[in-house]
Amino acid sequence: MKNTPIKAVLFDLDGTLLYTLEDIKASVNVPLQNRGLKPISVEECREIVGHGLRDAVETSFSRREYKANKEEVDQALLELQIYYRENPTKYCKPYDNINEFLLKLNIPFGLLSNKDDKIVRQIVPEVFEGISFDYVCGAKNGILKPNKLRIIEFCEEFNLDSSEVLYVGDSEVDYRTAINANAQVALVTWGYRDREELEKFGVPMADTIDQLWRIINAT
Repeated sequence: MKNTPIKAVLFDLDGTLLYTLEDIKASVNVPLQNRGLKPISVEECREIVGHGLRDAVETSFSRREYKANKEEVDQALLELQIYYRENPTKYCKPYDNINEFLLKLNIPFGLLSNKDDKIVRQIVPEVFEGISFDYVCGAKNGILKPNKLRIIEFCEEFNLDSSEVLYVGDSEVDYRTAINANAQVALVTWGYRDREELEKFGVPMADTIDQLWRIINAT
């Protein structure tokens, strides 16, 4: 599979294309502060992102030793989402040279995130103005990465074999998503996981946007 030419690219959003920690932190802190709990820090947020907003709520509650049943987690997630939908791009920004990089791509490219799909679709046109993604999808209908379904949908839409698709992310979840779909994978080190944590997967890694460009155009 390593020698299969890359015919399309799918990107993770948070920590890969976009710095979003401040926005996620502010959103997660809404239900915490509504319950008189200590807000999370940026570093804590960095540790818990990647598995979807519900998981972020549950993990932040657990770290505060706050017990919540499913109904309360549902309510807390709603509080978070209401705030996030009203403030989707308050702090976030693309990483350096990302927009220029995307504009140079001459193969189909898309976006696959574990962030709520409605929020993703709010964010993308605001922060990636003038960039036409061929596919944009966040978490919906209970489907989150590392489930391979969305990559398979992307492949069907563009008549590709999954081995011809490169999935680019910054976490173990992104790695597992690509492997589950039999897609190629590259991990960037400027995101929300330390380089040492990513090295164990033994896949191509990019420390700079130029290195990512070379990975995509290596074959």
